[in-house]
Amino acid sequence: MTQIIQVSTQYQLANIVALIRAGHLGGTEMRRILVIANNSFAPELTPAADDMPGSASLLTCFDLIVDWNATIWPNHPKTFGISGERAPIMARSLRSEWAIAENEPIDLIVESLPGHPAGVLTQIFTTAKIAVHSDGLMSYGPIRNPLSLPQYQRLQAIYYTDLLPGITPRQLAEHSPDRVTLPAADLKSVIEDMAAEVAPELAAAELCDPIPEAGMVLGQYLAQIDLITAEEELDLHLQMIDEVKARGLSAVIFKPHPTSARTTIEPLRQRSLELGLEFVLADVPLLAEIVIATTRPRLVVSCYSTGLATARALFGTATAAIGTSMMLQVLAPYQNSNRIPLTIVDALHTGGYVLPGELAEVAPGPPAATPVNAEAATKPARTKPTGTKDLGPLIDAVTYCMQSETASHLRGNASEFLESAVGGQDMKYFKRKRLTKLDLPGRLEIPSHRKGLSSAKRRLRTQAKHAQHTLKTYGISIDAPKLVPKMKSTLSSRFGGGRKQ
Repeated sequence: MTQIIQVSTQYQLANIVALIRAGHLGGTEMRRILVIANNSFAPELTPAADDMPGSASLLTCFDLIVDWNATIWPNHPKTFGISGERAPIMARSLRSEWAIAENEPIDLIVESLPGHPAGVLTQIFTTAKIAVHSDGLMSYGPIRNPLSLPQYQRLQAIYYTDLLPGITPRQLAEHSPDRVTLPAADLKSVIEDMAAEVAPELAAAELCDPIPEAGMVLGQYLAQIDLITAEEELDLHLQMIDEVKARGLSAVIFKPHPTSARTTIEPLRQRSLELGLEFVLADVPLLAEIVIATTRPRLVVSCYSTGLATARALFGTATAAIGTSMMLQVLAPYQNSNRIPLTIVDALHTGGYVLPGELAEVAPGPPAATPVNAEAATKPARTKPTGTKDLGPLIDAVTYCMQSETASHLRGNASEFLESAVGGQDMKYFKRKRLTKLDLPGRLEIPSHRKGLSSAKRRLRTQAKHAQHTLKTYGISIDAPKLVPKMKSTLSSRFGGGRKQ
């Protein structure tokens, strides 16, 4: 039996190794092939997961390491697909290159489906059983597009790290796969081994020892993906520095996102100095979890980074979320996959929600001025929780509103939640136009004289899309937005909108 395991980030690699060590992926009789895809915009300039510091010891768990980018060059992993006619040819070629016998059964363990590169591997190895390993908080929400019939018929299991105890990920729940939970402690053990491996790099950056009375700011690349402007992103990070000061801490560790611009570093350094905070730059090609493991900050601050969840689940570190209310307003479309991580982080920090069966994320009080000993100096400062609402029903409701077709089994849960939420602060997690489209509590009331027009517009839109698709099959492309101004002008002149008064 051969397992083909596909990853694209070092964090995913760490999770996979934790699963292997815990015995969830079989024993030593398994032959494991690790397929590494570099999905970055410029793979030539960005190190792949196996090239990053801290990965060497993890790679020993595999019998063969495959560079997927080199395999499909000059194509990019996110865009490379394959036709049904060519898939068997590539399957035979890869079996030969990877020394897999023609009739040997294969297990595929891939990242999020149905997108590539995970999707194309399921298209190539058409008889392989499929399992999906989760990637942070996004796994607690729905996938963007439904799986094809050949994919979900072979789907066996979902592997996920228990970052939110008591919450079951909604990813692919419509297909009822087996769910295998990885305790956070197992991932923590792998992270600590990685930290030991990169001790020289950490020492060179002065990040190898605990930094007393420090808060860590995890940068996010929100401007690069056009969610907010660069100016708004800088202001967001400045507010994070202010939050560290407000918590009574004396140092700030700034860990920029690996793909973000470095233009914000100097303004953040200046703000820290103005506030009397020691500024420590952790601009190293290492996982944030590795830096947290060695520097032991008392507080981790970000917007809605998965690092907030891993900091608490793995190390018990207190966390704070900045800017989530603004992001809830600007994030579009509603189906955006970032919505679930954003909702979870906001709900646990400012929404009064808790995890089922245990205490929720809470805001820490000011740390003690003089720690009694070294252990106290690194112990997270926490206060009693103030949340009282169960997070599970909120996730169900948002999941249904994001993907109502694939998550149709959650409609009753969503309706029940919204009936009690209408008029309250929980409505910030929903858009009324979306609720109107789905005919859920909280929807906008449409005047009777407009309902007929709305139906006519929907029919016209459907007919236009059908016509556009038909023309496309003949090689004729229509740029619909360019037709809008002309249509408006024609309608205006026809109905007198353009007449001079």
